[in-house]
Amino acid sequence: MTQHYTIEIIDTDTHFKLTYRDNKFKKLEHLRGRFNSATLKQIGRIIPHTESNLKAFETLFKNKVLYTKVVAEKSLYAKFLSEWYSFFERFTGLPPKFTGMDGKSLKSIITYLTQIGGNETEALALWQVVLSKWNTLKEFHKQNTDLKYINSKLNIILHEIKQQNNTFATGTNGSVQL
Repeated sequence: MTQHYTIEIIDTDTHFKLTYRDNKFKKLEHLRGRFNSATLKQIGRIIPHTESNLKAFETLFKNKVLYTKVVAEKSLYAKFLSEWYSFFERFTGLPPKFTGMDGKSLKSIITYLTQIGGNETEALALWQVVLSKWNTLKEFHKQNTDLKYINSKLNIILHEIKQQNNTFATGTNGSVQL
């Protein structure tokens, strides 16, 4: 697994990015700030050879060097996909087969729900409503959990959920509604 960390040398306000793969140091990148030849000669002293030694280096260079783990936020696509994977496995008891066509269908679903919801947060909340109400759909739709099918019948599915008159999900500021 690949992990990234930023290092800030406090005295010089110089920032670097460290990359570890499978606990081993792989790469150092200069992000910003100036450094001279003396810094370049000494930079190896502040870089742990393994990720597991990072805590010891944080203690050793306290108030001189800041080590910060880079946490990448999941993309909207990844969030939608995660919701669908969980839904599919709960509903069918099987892991889903995912193809390029499924990916294209999911992107289309995201675009449409973002249009309806007005922003990405609302779109994700709408997606969660659709998947949570799946058991209430007519039997024909209920048995078709494939993303290609959901994309092709999304208008019908949304309308059917809306016709149930009891659909409400709270999104940001309580604004997600069907």
